[in-house]
Amino acid sequence: MKCELIAALLHSPRVLFLNEPTIGLDVVIQKKMRDFIKEYNRHYKATILLTFHYMSDAKELCRRVLIIDKGKIVFDG
Repeated sequence: MKCELIAALLHSPRVLFLNEPTIGLDVVIQKKMRDFIKEYNRHYKATILLTFHYMSDAKELCRRVLIIDKGKIVFDG
């Protein structure tokens, strides 16, 4: 997971798509990964789109959450 993130960041993208960036990582590394994503967002003002199952990722990283079901937005807040 960490190597995939490094490869994705090589060119300092303004939009970053991350699919479950903390899955399979231990608790300590999950926290470090979340902290890194937050810092990247602050430093580069990048838009980061996340998909995740861990609600702790949403709580730590997101100011806005959209839930999409069958192509329709069912929650935006």
